[in-house]
Amino acid sequence: MKKIVIASKKDLLTYMNPVRQELLRLLMVNHEPMTAKMLADRLQISASGVQHHLEKLKALELVELDHTEIIHGITARFYKATPVTVQIGLDRDKALASQKQVLLQQAIARTYDRFWVQLQNITGESAAGNATQEQESLGQWGDILCGVMHLDSKESQELLDIIRAYIEMHASPAKDKSAWEYALVLYNTEKGTGFA
Repeated sequence: MKKIVIASKKDLLTYMNPVRQELLRLLMVNHEPMTAKMLADRLQISASGVQHHLEKLKALELVELDHTEIIHGITARFYKATPVTVQIGLDRDKALASQKQVLLQQAIARTYDRFWVQLQNITGESAAGNATQEQESLGQWGDILCGVMHLDSKESQELLDIIRAYIEMHASPAKDKSAWEYALVLYNTEKGTGFA
């Protein structure tokens, strides 16, 4: 999978835009490519505004045109998220460190917030007595794991390689699969953190 490094201030500010982040998310979780109009309806903003944001994301190679269709005599353009891994370039340009920190905090917070809403929806259905036996197992809907592992350098590299390979293997949408949103934070506590 291609890696896109977001390192310059211009690219970082383009990527950080909250509307663009939500557009990317919608394109990633949707099983089918979407038009600017479809995205605009979901976000409740103008289609021309969505088109502007799509062009900015295309310039970063994060969105691509999937296909076009003639609908009621008008050419509709269907977009999809480009199958790439985005790297924020944490090791580059220390002058942008605060913007990168904000972007990462927002990404983790948005993922957590959507997880929490989904959990409330599922447990609300269970409490109302409408749950099937399948819904009783909350693990199928997601989980939050916190703790400490003890790994040597070979094991830590192996873990990261397994996670990256698994994510890459399941990055493309399929009709028979559900989209799972994630935010993973793993770090070595012993080097430069001040916590050990």
